[in-house]
Order: sequence, then structure tokens, then C-alpha cells
Amino acid sequence: MRSGILILSNAFLLFLIQPILGKSLLPKWGGTAHVWTTCLLFFQTALLAGYFYASKTHKKLSLRSQATLHAILWGLSAIALTALAWWPSQTLPLANFPTLAILLELILRIGPAFVLLASTSSLVSAWHFRSTQTHHPYSLYALSNLTSLAGCLLYPIAIEPWLSLPTQQILWTILYWILAIAMITYSLSIRKNASDIQSLLNGQPKITDRPQWPLLIGLSACSSVVLSTATSHASQAGLIVPGLWVLPLAVYLGTWWLAFWLKPFESWSIQTILFYTGALLGLGVVAFKLWLPWVALVGCCLGYVACIGLACHGLIYRLRPEPDHMPAFYLKIALGGALGSLFATVIAPWLFSDYYELHAALVLGALLIAWYHARAMSKKLFYDPFTRRIAWPLTILCPTLLLGALSTLLLTPSPETLVDQKRDFYGVVSVIENHKQSLRAMLHGRIRHGTEPIEGPLDPDQTTYYQTDSGAALAFGWAHNQFNQPLSIAVIGLGTGSLSLYANTQDHLRYFEISPAVCEMAKKHFGYLTAHTGSTEILVGDGRRLLEQESQSNNPPAYHLMFVDAFANDSLPIHLLTLEALELYKKRLAPEGILAMNITNRNLDLAPVLFATSKQAGFIPLLVESKLASYEPSSRKVRWLVLFPQNTPLPAWPGSRDKLAPSQDPSVDPSTPRGPAPKDPVPKGTIWTDQFASPLHAMRW
Repeated sequence: MRSGILILSNAFLLFLIQPILGKSLLPKWGGTAHVWTTCLLFFQTALLAGYFYASKTHKKLSLRSQATLHAILWGLSAIALTALAWWPSQTLPLANFPTLAILLELILRIGPAFVLLASTSSLVSAWHFRSTQTHHPYSLYALSNLTSLAGCLLYPIAIEPWLSLPTQQILWTILYWILAIAMITYSLSIRKNASDIQSLLNGQPKITDRPQWPLLIGLSACSSVVLSTATSHASQAGLIVPGLWVLPLAVYLGTWWLAFWLKPFESWSIQTILFYTGALLGLGVVAFKLWLPWVALVGCCLGYVACIGLACHGLIYRLRPEPDHMPAFYLKIALGGALGSLFATVIAPWLFSDYYELHAALVLGALLIAWYHARAMSKKLFYDPFTRRIAWPLTILCPTLLLGALSTLLLTPSPETLVDQKRDFYGVVSVIENHKQSLRAMLHGRIRHGTEPIEGPLDPDQTTYYQTDSGAALAFGWAHNQFNQPLSIAVIGLGTGSLSLYANTQDHLRYFEISPAVCEMAKKHFGYLTAHTGSTEILVGDGRRLLEQESQSNNPPAYHLMFVDAFANDSLPIHLLTLEALELYKKRLAPEGILAMNITNRNLDLAPVLFATSKQAGFIPLLVESKLASYEPSSRKVRWLVLFPQNTPLPAWPGSRDKLAPSQDPSVDPSTPRGPAPKDPVPKGTIWTDQFASPLHAMRW
């Protein structure tokens, strides 16, 4: 009983820390989903290291030595975690190698403690089997995945919306200390009774059966790649947040629990149905992600993780060895998971120009499942009609049909011509041409980030978010009338460079763009940057971090006009929208300068949160709404939030308003009688800070 509680508590903490770490890294790396897939690579690799330690310890050391070593390591890890894990640190000087920088930072912050947590379930399960000779030793593994699932789901529901990031970290450290004390006590009790447990084990027959290790590794790698691809696809719905990232991870963990708990998932028929159902869902996401609403897109991603995970993990459970080989079995599973994450995070972005890792995972899984079952059925071909006429032919036919479907999907011509495509740490950037509309467009993921006429002069009304009646255009006009001098303009987010159309010849434009691929495509395929004959500068890096560095330099420039346009539908870097970020922008503005923020988003209503946050920062907000370009079929509006200094008369622009409806304004409670405003009218949760922000506050339910 005690060993079971320890394993479940260990699994809970192991997966609760993952979204906490992911959230803490987002401000440093621009809010990209690849931050989370890099975190998954670290988690899977650390899990592999933990299982390696458990396997070698179990194999090489006596039970007494295992328990002694484990108790010492738990004590040292708790001390090291308290001393180093949450120590404030600067970003490592590896801006050109973000994957490596994130991995090194995670190793320094949490590496030893995470490896020890990863090893404990395997080692304690082996001790539990030795001391009790239970007939169901794998049930604890199934239950540990259920507890991990609970830890993942608890974060976006009960932790992220209510607790600040430092509070989350402190709470987790306290729980780790409690578990460390319990683990040390348990290890010492195993050490004390080691001789009795060893004599019980000596009476058991030696086990020589070994499963098919390459098959285990391949199946585990397949499900790991599918998890990473689902995270990337789901993030293209517009939510780059840990609360969304943990959903595919929770489903993934749930498949381990179900596959190791229920026997039906061992069967050929269930595995075949599930795998190819998941393959259809995955191919549907790839083919129709531009048209699927965000709920359907996320649902399909979770669906194919569930189906493919259950199929692969059901076969893994069918291949389980005798309990004496449990640590080695878990080690091979972890090795497959680490290899899958390595492929999805490092190899695929270097090898592919688009998200083709799902295609590779589907081919791998289909071939492995077909290979195993075809061999297993070969003995029945001569005496079992069902196997000969139905099961064996389907086993061979299904992967063949899947390969045909993948080939068709890849070779089918698109109505829009792909001009160029490039992939980097921050996603896939594509340039397409629609000759029917005579437009060239830049896509970042699934969303247009700017358009330009293929032929003819550049026209602001041919852009997506910057037409002549948009908040961006009106802000430019206001600044030109307000300041009798050339403007100094800062723009966070380059896109195609469309805002250059509104700058005068004498104006100085400084763009901050985090993605090198976007910079390359804007210069190579669009004419907006060269259309501005004045001074244009492009700095590569996270806009907020670069502005902070500017503030520390001698005589930093003061901007008359600043735009924050790094998020449009498919990305939400919250660290650019917090109170601290707005205060930084205010310091970088000239005394009468204004800030314009593109808050167009199909899934999030950012106006109420940013109204409250901007007022707290000392701005006067003005919301400007205008129609999308005529060629866009959507009925949504372009929304810009323009922030003015205090005591500035607000302009009467078309489509503008300086107040929200009572149902939108977070400072207004419709049930409260009218009277004097309360001293602090903004309830907790409606002002985003670096330490406390949740997209649940702005979700369009």
C-alpha cells in the first residue's frame, strides 16, 4: 500500500512540474509551441536517464545497496533543488540555438530532481514485486499514468488561472520535500528488510523470457512523435499556452493507463481499428486545418493521439516481459519516447520544410503493427479460415492503403501556388500566390500574416490588418499630425512589413522580429520594406527583450509611435501583453507617444483584459474596429487597441470606442447598484502580469 502511494505521488509531481516549467520559459522564447516540444524532448530524455539508472541499479547492486543509494540521492536532490532550481537566472547566451539553450537551462534548473523522480516508479515497482510477489506488477504503472493524467489536467483548471508562477514553483518545491522525506523513510525500511526480501526472491524461478526490444522502441517512438505533432497542430488554433499543451499530454498518459489496465487493447482487431481511425483523423487535420474551427481542430488532434496511442501502447503491453525484467522494459519504452521527441524536435525541423513528422510516424507505426501481427498470424494461415481470408490480408492491405493516402495528400496540387517555404524554431513560414485574387500572401502556420498584389502598385487596402480605416493607419495619421518632426517608430512583429506603407520618407522604422524565416521571406518576396525610402532597421530577437536591452544602453531612442503586432490568430505571446510589458513600452515612448496593439483573434477576446491592464499601466485605451479585407470570407473584424497617455483628448475615429459594454468591462459588475466607484474596481485575474496570466480569462467560449 505504501509503495503504491509513493509511486502515485511521484508520478503526480513528475507531470505537474512540466507545464510550470514550460510557462516559465515562454517569455524568453517568444511564445512558440516549439518551446513545449523542446521541453518534451528534455522530459523524455530525463525519463530515459531515470529509467537507465533504475535498470542498472536493479541489475548491478544488491537490494540493500539500491535502497541506501536511493535514500542518499533523494536527500541530496531535495537540498540541490531548494538551492538552485528556482534561482533567478539570465538566459544562456545561445540565442541562435534556442533548442540547446532551453535544454541546458532545464538541466541546470530541474535536471537532477527530474531524473530521480523519473527513476523512482520503476525502482519502487521492482522493490514492491520483490517484497510481495504480486501477480499484477504492471498495475502500478497503469495507475501511475492515471495520476500523471490528473496532474496534467489539474494545472490548466485549478492552478494556472488562480496561482502566480512563483507560488506554483514554491508549492511544487514543498511537495517535493514531503515526497523526499517519505521516499527516504521507505528506502531505509527496504534496506532494513533486504535480507528477508532477498530470501523470498531466491525461492522463485529465474526468468529468461525477453520481449522484442526493437519493436518496443519503435512503437514508443511512434506515439511520442504523434504527441509532439498534435501539440504543434493544436497550437495553430491560436493558443500557445501550457493550458492547451497539457491536453495532448494528458490524453497520451491516459492511453498508457488504459492500455496497461484493460486487456481488449492487446487484440489485433482493436489495434487495427484504432490505429487507422487515428491515421484518418491525423490526415484530416493536415488536409483541412485551414478550415476547421479551433474546437474541431483541437478535438481531432486529441482524437488521433488517443487512437494511435492506444494502438501502440496496447501492443507494447502485449509484449510485456516477466516482472523480473520490468526495469529494462521501462528503459526501452523511455528510449523510444526520447528518440521520438528527438526526431520531432531536432531532426524533423532540420530535415523537413513543413510538418511532415506526422506522416513519418504514421508510416512507422503502420509498418511495425503490420509486421508483428503478420508474423504472429503466419502459423494460423493453414488451419484458420478467418485468419487466411480476412485478418492476414487486412494486416497487409491497411498499411498499403495508408501509404497511398499519404502519397495522394502530398502530391495533390493546391489551388494556391506555393512560392517558397522555410521552417525554423518558431514554425513554418510559407509564401503562396492566389492568381484568382492576384495576391501574394505570407502564412505563418495556418494564418495569413500579410498580403500584397502580385502585379500593380502596393495598396494598403490589399493588406489584411492594415487597411486605411484600421487602427494602425489611424494611429499613423494621428502621430504625423501630433509631432512636427520625423517619427521614430518601433514595430514588434515584422510580417510582410506592410506598416512601412504609412511611414513618411523622413521617418525611421525599427522592426523587432523573432523569426529569421519571417525576415528572409519579407525581404525576398514582398516589396513593402523597399517601398519605404527612409531608414528601415530590422532586429532579430524577441521584441520585449530587445527593448529591455535598449533601455540599458546610453541614450536609448524614444519612440513617437509603437506597434505590437506579434500575434494575429495563431500565436499569443502573453509576455508581450502583461502589465510589466506595457510599463516597459511606456518608458520607451516619447512623452506624447502612443502604442497600437493588434488584438485581432478568432478564439480570444483580448479587449477586456487589456483595457484593465492598460489602465493599470497609466494608459487611456481606445478600441478601433474595422472590416477585414474584401477578399477575406470571414465576417470577423480587425481590432486594434490604441493606448494614449493620460490627459490626452481621444480622437473620434470611425469604429472606435473608449468603453466596453458592461458584460465586457472587467471593472463593471452589472449586479452592483450605481454609485461611487470602488477603490480597486478591477477583480483579480483581469490584469495580466508576468507572474499571473491565463488565457481562460479571455477565451471566447
